[in-house]
Amino acid sequence: MAFRLVLAAALATGSAGASAATLTVGANSTYATLTQAAHAARPGDTIVLAPGFHEGAHFHADRLTIRAAESALPGSVVVRGAAVGRKGLFVISGNDVTVAGIAFEGARVPDGNGAGIRAEGRNLTVRDSRFYGNEMGILTDSVPGSVVTVRGSRFTGTESRGRDHVGHAVYANGIARLVVTDSHFERGARGHYIKSRALETLITRNRIDDTNGSASYLIDLPQGGAATISSNLLVKGPHPDNCCTAIAYGFEMRKGGSYANPPGPVRVIANRFVNRAPGLVTFFANRSAPTNAARLADNEMIAEQGRIVVASGSATITGEAVPAVLPDAATFASMVLKPPLSGVFALLGFGLAGLIVGRRKAAAER
Repeated sequence: MAFRLVLAAALATGSAGASAATLTVGANSTYATLTQAAHAARPGDTIVLAPGFHEGAHFHADRLTIRAAESALPGSVVVRGAAVGRKGLFVISGNDVTVAGIAFEGARVPDGNGAGIRAEGRNLTVRDSRFYGNEMGILTDSVPGSVVTVRGSRFTGTESRGRDHVGHAVYANGIARLVVTDSHFERGARGHYIKSRALETLITRNRIDDTNGSASYLIDLPQGGAATISSNLLVKGPHPDNCCTAIAYGFEMRKGGSYANPPGPVRVIANRFVNRAPGLVTFFANRSAPTNAARLADNEMIAEQGRIVVASGSATITGEAVPAVLPDAATFASMVLKPPLSGVFALLGFGLAGLIVGRRKAAAER
């Protein structure tokens, strides 16, 4: 009897695996449109898009893979047109879905939140994809326990057309974890490049460059929580919508308990920050309440314009190329920061700058 039960289970598992199908979409394919393929898809299926232009669709099945054909050149599989359900080009309600190798262009909806991908299910992975001129790049609903991962993707020209709305390249609402790695963000307007309300946010090895944009924060973690921001190139452009902050942490936590994530370790490590904005810019601004101290280590500060404060609020700073912020030391600061120095020598340099300014101040008071 035990042998029969094991055999039955093995046969059931094998038949479930065998039932997964590959559904092709495009000219001379099984399905002419993505909507047809989405309706036909079953859990575990793979939907393959041929090069060319496709309209969006709503995906309900779990464990889907939606990807460009292996023969497609990067950027040759493009989804654009009317947003689905006034939400986005892809609306994904299924769980454990992977999207790979697809370009999303021009998502717009009346409320200004038109997304390239609107994630309503649990666990989404986006790989090697491109987002151009959408109001939102990737927008997730609040789904407890969900993990959203973005790898090797590019976000360009994110801007909301809605009145009193802003567009974010990646916006994660209340989920367990957001992971963004090896991706490129540029030419945003008014909104933030990455905004995360996740319990934990990991942002590593990305290039977030607002040189030709007018975005607000480069990274916004308004509800606090655990965070690792490491090995990124972060550039504050010359025309930002928000003048004075690059990374904002905990800015909404004072609005009430519902806006606060549980505290967790916050590490901002080995990033290169280039300031091209005029005036004084804070690299990492911490307004967490209750206070959740951040650790900043080995970040490189380069002031091509203006001046930089490495951190405000509760933070421990080590190994920093810390710029002077006193007006009398501004000229000296620009000399020290270009080219950048190692953390130890920069600290020594700014100690000397502070000593010089202190002596000048003492002399003036005598």
